[in-house]
Amino acid sequence: MSAGRLTWPEGKKFAFTVVDDTDFASLRSVKPVYDFLADCGLRTTKTVWPLRPTVKGRVGGTTLEDAEYREWIYSLQKRGVEIALHGISDCSSPRERVQRGLDYFRDVLGKDPVLHANHLGQGEGIYWGPERLDGSLSWLYRAYRRMREPLQYDGARPDSPRFWGDLCHGRIKYVRNFVFQDINTLKMDPLMPYHDPRRPYVQHWFSSSNGDGPEAFCRLLSEGNQDRLEDEGGACIVYTHFGVAFHRLPSEFRRLVARLSRKAGWFVPATPLLDYIGEQREWPVVGEDRATLTRMQWRWACERTAVRVRKALAAPAPSPIPDHAWKTRSVGHG
Repeated sequence: MSAGRLTWPEGKKFAFTVVDDTDFASLRSVKPVYDFLADCGLRTTKTVWPLRPTVKGRVGGTTLEDAEYREWIYSLQKRGVEIALHGISDCSSPRERVQRGLDYFRDVLGKDPVLHANHLGQGEGIYWGPERLDGSLSWLYRAYRRMREPLQYDGARPDSPRFWGDLCHGRIKYVRNFVFQDINTLKMDPLMPYHDPRRPYVQHWFSSSNGDGPEAFCRLLSEGNQDRLEDEGGACIVYTHFGVAFHRLPSEFRRLVARLSRKAGWFVPATPLLDYIGEQREWPVVGEDRATLTRMQWRWACERTAVRVRKALAAPAPSPIPDHAWKTRSVGHG
């Protein structure tokens, strides 16, 4: 496996992309954001749900079954935006419906999704919840989730009616895992994209950096963080929800994204970025020595705990977004 600092294509100094979680997304809420990103020359990744929920959805959002939205998603793809999967629907689905949703995605967009991010409300989540963690950390997280939400994720269990692990392995290349607070995702996850033989139905895992809502996004893309990402020659994969309060394009969001776009960054969707890193790192496989992955799991757990504690203890603070163009909504993203 290649070690050390990566050299980016075209003489670029760093790499940057965004994976947009489709929760709450509609044409009204996300189209202005994508128009702005296109004006800045940024090509990113947008996840979708192929099918409408069969019961009340977990959070809500438009799907590929909506004709107007479907045509817009297709136009994004033609403009170079990667269209990825956020599971089949905003609810749990059995295997037969998962397969139907994957087939519909392919029918609409001409190919299978290359990248997938699990959705909190889908019982068919692939190695999700405690299943993505090892040892005592898995046990602790299982106890924590049981107190908050008893939903079990069994998409990787062959005895479950929601099993689709073989479909995931055969049709999807990358699955998103941990979300870190640092802008340099590559530094936080020194393995990605990696294969973990203990979780064989996923070809390659990758991590991301937290840009959950406008506040977190602007905090992550602060001028100091942008400059450090460039100095470190790193790669940032922001995980966000553009459907949550971005659509009025807060001025600080516009300013920071425009500043970033003027830097010498390699701005491509997540899949070509991960393909390039994988080739440079010779496609890491987690072996018997799992120390690096274990440290990464604990780092994620400690960061997640610290964020929740700070939110619980903090008094209301002034927003870094000056024009009050959004309101906070709680969205889980792992």
